[in-house]
Amino acid sequence: MKKFLFIALVIIITMAGCETTQTEAKVNDVDKKDNISDALKYYDFGKEYLKNKQYDSAIKNYANAINDSVDFIDAYVGLGRSYEGKLDYTRAESVYIFTKEKFTKSTAGNNGLGFLYLKLKQYDNSEKAFLNALAIDSADAKSYYGLGQVYDKKKPTAKELSSLKCYEKSCEFDPEDLAAAYAYSKALMKAEKYKEAIDFLKKVSEDHPTFVEPLSNLAEAYLETKQYQEAINTYNKVNQLDSTIVNTYLGIARAYQGLKKYDTAEQYFKRMVVLMPSSTIPYLYLSQMYLDLNNYSKAIDNLNLALAKNPNDENALLLIAQCYFLKVDPNKVNDANYDEAMKILDTSETYFNKLIALNGKFVKESNTGLENIKKRRREIDPTRW
Repeated sequence: MKKFLFIALVIIITMAGCETTQTEAKVNDVDKKDNISDALKYYDFGKEYLKNKQYDSAIKNYANAINDSVDFIDAYVGLGRSYEGKLDYTRAESVYIFTKEKFTKSTAGNNGLGFLYLKLKQYDNSEKAFLNALAIDSADAKSYYGLGQVYDKKKPTAKELSSLKCYEKSCEFDPEDLAAAYAYSKALMKAEKYKEAIDFLKKVSEDHPTFVEPLSNLAEAYLETKQYQEAINTYNKVNQLDSTIVNTYLGIARAYQGLKKYDTAEQYFKRMVVLMPSSTIPYLYLSQMYLDLNNYSKAIDNLNLALAKNPNDENALLLIAQCYFLKVDPNKVNDANYDEAMKILDTSETYFNKLIALNGKFVKESNTGLENIKKRRREIDPTRW
């Protein structure tokens, strides 16, 4: 098996255009140092190319690094990730399997397979690979992080583990892995362990005072626990670090909405418009806020702005159809405003029909909406409808 995989890897390297000649002469110590230096040089090039998504160039350089230093584990991992970047999952899998077989005391190959299978939604295979890695090193933070992601998708085979437990261990064994820290905090929130989540995120943000993400996650935790003023204060700290993050303004707007300071919330939603000039999202949030306040006219005004940007935005069409429907209170319709009420319901009907014609995600809701319009017409004038 090892021999077959080794041959496969050589073929991969050759295909990347990286053939090298080998000498049987004994290499002296100076040559060995030069060789290692060359391998590191190629590895650094490969790393940079991978970062910039220039996968073919990354493959060539990682292959050169391996040719110069056949025990360079990180170069094998980089090679596998480069093939993943090219969506060549078969070759990526071959590289990781070879790495697993060649470096039996390393978790690198199994972790590579675990994350690859996770990406391919092969959760059972992914779990098996990460558990194999932990059998090699029971304190491998990356394996626990990967396993946590698997358990977010499926029920654990290992009864003593859960996604929360895996993320906790990942943070314990590698406190500097911020991705694991964010996953752990979200798992704590999901488990309704809000105080633990906030205390943990406070520590992470204090340890990384110039990093935006820990503060953003802390602000989100305050928002989710309805500590609105704390959320605003924390989002403002995020803004001081980077004033171009749209989610910051969204979070502040939602916090002011929670405090029932709707005018201030609207100002922050409108700041999102500046950062997202072609997006309907800020208007959708604004309209939803006014819909919740039963201010249908303001909600409709914002939805019209959204539809001016995208006439087929299904969320905007559904909301505006609902707004027009709700705008007609059957208890307040009389002879003086009867015709106007009917026109408003006709408008609602038009938007529901447009959604049905689009045949998108809200067909069921639209059919229900049309049925409700028929009922409302009968409520207003039973003799006519």
